[in-house]
This record gives sequence, structure tokens and C-alpha cells, in this order.
Amino acid sequence: MADIDNEQVNDIEIGIVGSGSMGGGMTLLFAEHGSKIGCYDYEEEAVQKLMNTAKEDEKVNEKCVHGFTSLEKLINAFPKQGGKERKPRIIVLSMPHGKPVDGVAEELLPLLDKGDIIIDGGNEWWEETERRQANAKEKGIEWVGMGVSGGYQAARHGPSCSPGGTDEAWKVIKPYLETWAAKTPEGEPCVLHMGPGGAGHYVKMIHNGIEHAHLSILCEVRGLLHDQLSLSNDEISDLFESWWKEGPLRGNFLVGIGFKGLRFKEGGGIKNAKDGIVEKIEDKVTQDVDLSEGTGTWSTKEIGERHVAAPAIAAAHQLRIISADKFERSKVADNLGLPQPSKAAEAKLDKAEKSKLMETIHTAVYGAILGAFVQGLDIITKASQDQKWNISLADCIKIWRQGCIIQSDAIAEFFLPLFEKFPRSEPLNLLKSIPEIAKELAKTYEAQKKLYSIAIKTDAVAPALGASLEYIKAVNCRELDTNFMELELDYFGHHNYDVKGKTEKGHEKGKYHTEFSKTPGV
Repeated sequence: MADIDNEQVNDIEIGIVGSGSMGGGMTLLFAEHGSKIGCYDYEEEAVQKLMNTAKEDEKVNEKCVHGFTSLEKLINAFPKQGGKERKPRIIVLSMPHGKPVDGVAEELLPLLDKGDIIIDGGNEWWEETERRQANAKEKGIEWVGMGVSGGYQAARHGPSCSPGGTDEAWKVIKPYLETWAAKTPEGEPCVLHMGPGGAGHYVKMIHNGIEHAHLSILCEVRGLLHDQLSLSNDEISDLFESWWKEGPLRGNFLVGIGFKGLRFKEGGGIKNAKDGIVEKIEDKVTQDVDLSEGTGTWSTKEIGERHVAAPAIAAAHQLRIISADKFERSKVADNLGLPQPSKAAEAKLDKAEKSKLMETIHTAVYGAILGAFVQGLDIITKASQDQKWNISLADCIKIWRQGCIIQSDAIAEFFLPLFEKFPRSEPLNLLKSIPEIAKELAKTYEAQKKLYSIAIKTDAVAPALGASLEYIKAVNCRELDTNFMELELDYFGHHNYDVKGKTEKGHEKGKYHTEFSKTPGV
């Protein structure tokens, strides 16, 4: 096939390994900006398809895209330069996480020279990134773990990027990434160096955890609006569009694609869907269970291992898992025999009353989405402290302003000046350290109570909304009932406890014990 593995090519600037939707999108994006790209895939058909797409794309000079099915020939297609001034080769990996990356690394590393740079642009577990960085360092090769946000469309038109690695590697790749990345309306590129080691992949992982919470919040709200409050998809679409255009959810990416998606009457294999396609789509999210996507699972794992409260993120993950077991769920419903979700009394409100309720729901959704941001950013802060990455929360918000799934313009404008007051090394618990955020979240409390009460009364499924409300209640509570838990832990396990008035700051084990019974287990 024309131009595949062409040994005459000797001017490649960037090599991209993986010609699927993400790798293909990045190939076209980079070529559009004038870089000469070598795209590699072991499947010749995938490479040829991408090259054909480059020929058809009016924004891309097809002479900037060369295809390879041999990694060795891809590497040889870079300019032959010797001496200390040799320009580093840059190889971008766009592949599934895990073993496929190790397989390519095993073949790729021996072909590269000291100073060359590998950018892993997939979603990867941060510890795997750091392991590969250590292996590459032994050969003098830089390995950058970079989150690439925004899905396949952003990969083509400009993603949000979160690279992590050495300062030396960042200096080399910075001009390229700033050219390729999504831009704010003011022209600022949505890419910044997150920190050393696995910091970049960690930020992307928690970005996805926040994303999962937002997805769950919005699907639960859409369900309540449609099934419990009897709004049509067109009415919900109009409502979401109004939120997207104005107010605290202005510029929220998921709200924006939500109102557009609800207006589609057919798509994929679905035709003539009278009320839109959403009712024709199976309620089955399999990304986590089929292992094609690890970031939600890893985010939930980090919640436990970092000991950070992020219940909305955890609840969203659990709902996805339950949804994936469609056939098992149907059998469980037969066995339980409990009521299915029903209409809400509020569905019968008059026009003025319903309009007021929609304002309340708007506030509640904003509060839940804001709370998910807070929870995710607290995880990043804790990991940054533990791993000494020195991640800036202001930088996280800056790169999330365009080209990513959790873009939310009004929220970013609220967060950014608050975060910029803190240096990178400042320890943060957002609701403790920044009163303005706590006060903003408090304004949504009554609205969140009202929305969740509708779910409770109608047996509607709303775990992320419930977790968002319970999070506020718990962190606000000066006296939790966990003292009884401490009593029982000490009773059966001699775990000790603190005494009121003598409690010490921190997480040290209590100094006091009561021998409740001399008979074990009694």
C-alpha cells in the first residue's frame, strides 16, 4: 500500500503509536498544525484507513502523514542527527492501558537513543507509569505519562492535556503540546506540567472520577425529570440548554452535550425514535466491568487507600457496576418484588409552581456537581502531598477550561481566583481551607434535600445525588454518631478510643480502653 513503511522517509517529527480513534485524531491534529507525523499500528488496515482519512481532510496536508507497520522503520524515519545537539525523537503512545503498553515499550526502547522521549497518552494507572519511567531512565530515555482529555473529538480538534515527568522532558515537548492543546477563548493552551512521576496520569484519573460523578448526577436528574416529574425529553433538553447558557452550570460540557443528545431522534442502529433515542438505549454501562476503562475503578481505589471522603464518586462507580449486570438485575428485581419508580406528586404542580421547582433543581444539580469537584480535588491534594508531586490545583482548573469532559466555565471562574492564592506546597482541605467554597456549597443544601426527597418518595434510583447530600450533612455535623461505633470496636477488638475533651488532633489511635466483658465474645 502506498507510503506504508516507506524507507525513503527521513523527516518525521513525531511518531504516534496507535491508529485508533484517539491516536488517529491526534495524528490529524498534529499534522494540521504542520508537524510531519509517522503513524504506527500493527494492523495495516488501520494505518491505511487513517492515511485515507488524512487525504480526505481539507485541513490536513496528506504529505505530513506517513504510515508504518514496523516500529523499527518508524524510528528510522526520523532525521539522522549526531552529536550533542541531536534533536530528541518524540513518540506518542495512544493505546489501551496495561500489557499492550509494556509490549510496545519492550520493542521500542532498544530502538531509541539517550534523550529520546516517549509520551504515554493513554489512561494508565500512575504506579505503572512510574515503573516504566524508571525502566526508561536506565536507558537515558524520558517517559512522560500524559492524560489526554475530551474523547476522540477533542483528540482531533484539541484536547486538554496533563503531562507528568521530568522538567527536562517538559521543556522539549512544551512547544508542541501548547500548539496542539485546546485553547481558552483568550488563547491560553489547556496544557501544563502537572509534576514529576505519575502526576499527569493521576490528575487525568481523578478527572475521570469527577466525570463519572457528574455523569451519574445528570443521568439521575434526567430520570427524575422525565419519569417522576413527567417532563418530555424536549422539555428537559430546553431546561438543560438554559442551564448551559446561563447560571452556575454555564458552559458545563456534559450539560451541553446532554441537551443536544436528547434532541436526536435516531442514531446508530436506532431509527424513528418518537421521543428521542435515549429510551431505546439499554441501561447498561460496561466500561468498568469489561476492563476497557480503569480510571473509575482506580479513582474509587484511591478514595479508600488515601482515606479521602469522596462518596459521590464512589456511588457513581457502584451505579455503573449495577447497571452492567442487566440480566442479573432483572432476576434480582423478580426476587425482591419491591415497587418500581413511580410518578411524583410534584408532577401535578401548576406552571408557576413547576417553574419554581425547576429553579430548585438547577441549584441542587449545581451543588452536587460542585461537591464532586471538591471531592476529586481533595483526592488530588492528598496524593500530591503523599507522593511529593507538588500539584497546583489552580493548574488543574486551568487545563480543564477547554477540551475536557468536566469543563464547566462558571465553576472554573469561581475556583480559579481562590486556588491561585495558594502556593503549590500549601496543604488543602477545600471546605476547611477555603471558606468561600464551603459557603457556596451550603447555599445548595436545601435544594439538594428537596431533589433527593423526590427520589426517596418515588423509589427512584439516585445514589450520586444521595451521596452528594449525605457528604454535606456528614462534614457539617459537629457530633457524629460514630462514638457508638468506637464503643463497639473497643468492646470486641480492643481498638481504644478518645475521650471528649481530651481528643488530640490527627489520626492517632485513642489512648483509652474499657474492659466491657471478661468473657470473650459476650
